[in-house]
Amino acid sequence: MRLKILLLALFFSTYIFVDSIAQTMPFVYDAENTGASYPIPYLPTLSELPSYVPLPDPFEWADGRGRMSNFSDWEYRRAEIGAQIQNYEIGVKPPRPDNITASYSDDTLRVFVTVNGKTLVLTSKVILPSGTGPFPAVIGMNSPSGSIPSYIFSDRNIAQIAYMHNQVTMYGSPSSADPYFQLYPYLNADSTGQYSAWAWGVSRLIDGLELVQNALPIDLKHIAVTGCSYAGKMALFAGAFDERVALTIAQESGGGGATSWRYSHSEPSGSVECIDNTDYNWFMNSMKQFNGSNVSHMPEDHHELMAMVAPRALFVTANPDYTWLSNPSCYVASSGAQQVYKTLGIPDRFGYSIVGGHSHCAVPSSQIPEIEAFVNKFLLGNDTANTNIADNPYNINLASWITWTNPVLSNGASYFGKAVLASPSNLLTDMDTTSITFKWEKVTGAQNYIIQLSMDPAFRSITKSDSTITDTIKTFTGFAQGIKYYWRVQVNSALGLGPWSNTWNFITTIPLPPKPQLGNVSPYPGRTGWFTFKWNKTKYANQYLIQVSNQQTFTDIFLSASTLDTTKILSGFAGAQVYYWMVQASNLSGQGQWSNISHFSTLPAPTSLVLQSSASNEITLDWNDNSTVYDGCIIERKQSPQTSFVVLDTLKGSGTEYADKTVVQGQIYTYRIKAYIDSVESDYSNEASLVITGIKETGKIPAEYSISQNYPNPFNPSTKIKFALPKTAITKIILYNVLGSNIMTLLNKELEAGFHEINFDASALTSGVYFYRIQSGEFIQTKKMILMK
Repeated sequence: MRLKILLLALFFSTYIFVDSIAQTMPFVYDAENTGASYPIPYLPTLSELPSYVPLPDPFEWADGRGRMSNFSDWEYRRAEIGAQIQNYEIGVKPPRPDNITASYSDDTLRVFVTVNGKTLVLTSKVILPSGTGPFPAVIGMNSPSGSIPSYIFSDRNIAQIAYMHNQVTMYGSPSSADPYFQLYPYLNADSTGQYSAWAWGVSRLIDGLELVQNALPIDLKHIAVTGCSYAGKMALFAGAFDERVALTIAQESGGGGATSWRYSHSEPSGSVECIDNTDYNWFMNSMKQFNGSNVSHMPEDHHELMAMVAPRALFVTANPDYTWLSNPSCYVASSGAQQVYKTLGIPDRFGYSIVGGHSHCAVPSSQIPEIEAFVNKFLLGNDTANTNIADNPYNINLASWITWTNPVLSNGASYFGKAVLASPSNLLTDMDTTSITFKWEKVTGAQNYIIQLSMDPAFRSITKSDSTITDTIKTFTGFAQGIKYYWRVQVNSALGLGPWSNTWNFITTIPLPPKPQLGNVSPYPGRTGWFTFKWNKTKYANQYLIQVSNQQTFTDIFLSASTLDTTKILSGFAGAQVYYWMVQASNLSGQGQWSNISHFSTLPAPTSLVLQSSASNEITLDWNDNSTVYDGCIIERKQSPQTSFVVLDTLKGSGTEYADKTVVQGQIYTYRIKAYIDSVESDYSNEASLVITGIKETGKIPAEYSISQNYPNPFNPSTKIKFALPKTAITKIILYNVLGSNIMTLLNKELEAGFHEINFDASALTSGVYFYRIQSGEFIQTKKMILMK
């Protein structure tokens, strides 16, 4: 009997203690995000994240300093979870913009949000009960009551407001043209999931309700959000990220909603919506890095998304008749969220109901009183409503998924003293390698400070540290040269360790970079007046400055630009001009030497230089004219074994052909050409070489048969073919395609002995490779030609 009395006394004392705690945990807040001022924790990359198969501990601080110890810690811990979900899953949810206006008329709420000169308009129909109000309200995703029977709200004089999410970003096909992305052009469909944008839209709708209180009597302390399926996810994200929502009802939200990414991935492949096959219009594309077994590297999971609603009320449902919804995962994640509500002393503010026997998004009769209980308690203030609801058909071993123990939290004030760093700043200023002094601001109540330095932004290895500092200054020596270091400070007080400060960084002194070696300048394809500049990478350099001038003295700078790369595209160059350019490398130690000065011309150079020879010891040059404004071309030649070119001739006026009749047998000749206008010369064309091997003709009769390569080649649309006949004979020249089919006969008649030439016009043919064959007496020879239109 005595034991029963003791147990009963313990029960009532525990109940009274938990109930007193519950009274300190607000049902709702006036602010959208009470944790907005807390520092964002370090957010590691995938390679830095450990693998952890069970559900992550929702009570453990993100920086690894331990676990929550006070009820008031939850506000900060919730902000950390929100930062992780934004970084790894949905993208940034921007805060409330400064420029928001709203109006209410004709049963319609209109909210105007203006950012960067662009305006997004939210238009929502409002079903308002009769009377003067103020009325509790439910915001339904895409309909006034979501998928919940509207009578549950109308019978209780609760206003119903429809949130039309396509007014923010279009379901199924988000694009930069959507109103939300017009407001925030730095966000896009790749870097931001729609759940971030849609949750932002719900918050702006609530802003509108605040602005029109005189015209629309809504009780701002009693607002609910609800939706089903993908809209159930939407309602969950909206409620999690806006603390002005008193009650969130997420119906059958499936994978990515009130489920665990980890557990869903453990179910048979392809059977449920998991991180591998969810709709990535809804989530940021970078979340794909956690596909497959990498899901265990996620630092958070959705039991923590649900926990973000705490201490406000949350009710989630699932439907085991639809396997795709990952209903066992909903049970596991809900059980994890339930532990947070229990630890905070408010278990009645969370409930889940997983029952079948009904269509997707239909509310079965068994869930009607459960929803009504949550509505009665958290929208109407009926404390007697029973919201301790945990319906599910599963027998899953939760011990392998929920491996943490719930901390016993104190009612004492939580200490959030955070050091504010002073110097060296994170402006990447170069520092002396022998002695560096670190300073930070004093924190009231601090017993001592801990400082850590690392070459790793995740601080997995510590380079230098001190945990005994009582002042706000510390000097370290012996730094390596040219290294980027990270540093942070933590406060220790009678209440324990505070969070780490923000991380700052600096780079130790490094040598000045040497002068760069210049490469080439080339026209940018398809853009008149655009050129690409290239130079070699320089040691120690982290930035380059390129300067272009009209004068070799650089008295006036025509263009100047910085770049991190060794290639830079510049525009605005006039035609037929000579420009001079140079490059300077720099790093945090300063600017290195300027490179040598080089020059280039904006006059287009001739291209496609080809050579043809005949038995008459003549070399014919053909090229493409890339400008209609050339004054002429300069022909240069070198003859083996010469190593330098000499000017052979200067052409006046336009022309794309030149005959060099000064060549001799058995010699190798190399040519190049450049164009000019007045004093401006173009770059050189390609170089072309030819060996003269033909037999010098005797008089007008060649000693042997021959046929030259057509020139020009490639050609468009006409070309010339030269050939030599030592005897009078019927001579045929026939054109074939690559399949060997006879295309046409270019020549078929008796010709006298001597040197001959025919012109071939291929205007009627298509581009391609062709073969031409000569047959004269017993002589037969075939050559290839290329037609390029």
